[in-house]
Amino acid sequence: MQQGRITRAAGGFFTVRDDRGSEYLCRARGSLKKDKKGLMVGDLVKFDLVTDGAGSPTGEGIIEEMLPRKNSLLRPPVANVDQLVIVMSLKQPECDWQLVSRLLVLAEKEDLSATVCLNKTDLFNSLEQGKLDSKVEQFPYPIFYTSAVSGEGLDTLKEKLKDRNSVLAGPSGVGKSTLLNAISPGLSLQTAPVSGKIKRGKHTTRQASLMPLESGGMVVDTPGFTRLNFFDIEPEDLADLFPEFRELHDACGFRDCLHLAEPRCAVREEVGKSLNPMRYEHYQYFVRELSQQEVY
Repeated sequence: MQQGRITRAAGGFFTVRDDRGSEYLCRARGSLKKDKKGLMVGDLVKFDLVTDGAGSPTGEGIIEEMLPRKNSLLRPPVANVDQLVIVMSLKQPECDWQLVSRLLVLAEKEDLSATVCLNKTDLFNSLEQGKLDSKVEQFPYPIFYTSAVSGEGLDTLKEKLKDRNSVLAGPSGVGKSTLLNAISPGLSLQTAPVSGKIKRGKHTTRQASLMPLESGGMVVDTPGFTRLNFFDIEPEDLADLFPEFRELHDACGFRDCLHLAEPRCAVREEVGKSLNPMRYEHYQYFVRELSQQEVY
């Protein structure tokens, strides 16, 4: 049997890439189709080659076994990734910081390293940059800036993606495909301008696919989205998914402190000091959201 990684999935067919870079169009054995987990882009699998009447390979295969996953995401649907790169634009469309925090919670839940890429610096002026610097002060994750127009930050992005399996996630129109084309022109990904009327991007990436980069590593360019719901997270567990809260929790006056209105809460005392106020606002919103989900 051969071993490879699923790079695309559509209509019951899976493209599997082996260690030599050869790709095979495969179907899954019936027993795998019944598996509740389901096969995903990024899955490592074992497969048998299909041969013709003369015993020659046809370029097709049958997936016989899925190897254990180290992690998986439901949106985008991808498995066995090393890092999440959240791409947001500074303008056209403006950065959705709550969506950033949602994605960071999911990264923490799957034990993924995460970083934030703020794109389209060519549309930003120094006054706006100053306001942003204040907004992201004490932000607990790395942030870097890029522009496919000016070339700013492209070397940084290329280095971050090198030799790793990465997911680029964010809304439509923020420039994910454009950035990937800039650092790996051979990908030739489709791009489209942001709508002038609704100020949103158009969906140019239709499905998740794992693509090899010229500089090494593989990347998933995902379909854009503006809404992301939480699953399998309890309100009392959310604070553990905000890494800046974890060290403070033991100093709270109550062991089961939710960091909302409890007295002697070490987290609330640090908001605006060592903790970013915007992140705390997002935390409060998410706790309420999860509590409402429990009711229904």
